[in-house]
Amino acid sequence: MLAILAALFLWGSGSIPHSSLSDEVGARGIPQVLGIALLIVAVAITARAWLAGARGAPVEEASADDDGRLTRVLGMLACAGVYIFAAWLAGYVVATFIAIVAVSVYEGAPFNARTLGVAAAGAALFWLLFVKLLNVAQPVGLVFGG
Repeated sequence: MLAILAALFLWGSGSIPHSSLSDEVGARGIPQVLGIALLIVAVAITARAWLAGARGAPVEEASADDDGRLTRVLGMLACAGVYIFAAWLAGYVVATFIAIVAVSVYEGAPFNARTLGVAAAGAALFWLLFVKLLNVAQPVGLVFGG
């Protein structure tokens, strides 16, 4: 699964448009390096598990704590999925706002005006940073972009 995620990440990083951040490496450079590193980690984990099985090493029993970690990871992946869908549908600013709210509430913050205000400020700050300051084009979404 990690290798599939790395491949999707690499594929997605290939579609990053040219921006004022581009230099010899380009705006795609760091995401592609991260994707390759993720792929290397996936291969290493797979090889380690395969070698442990080939040596007859005992497989560790899953504990209740492992279930909690899995639930936490799945919850964060769900927040990322909501962000991706919202970016496609409503654009970067709305998706960033929704993602900040979703992660905050998932991590235990109350759903109140303060959380919404922090999310709005965060979305505005990220928009100013990437779109206005760094001139990185962000998705406008199906609803607002047509």
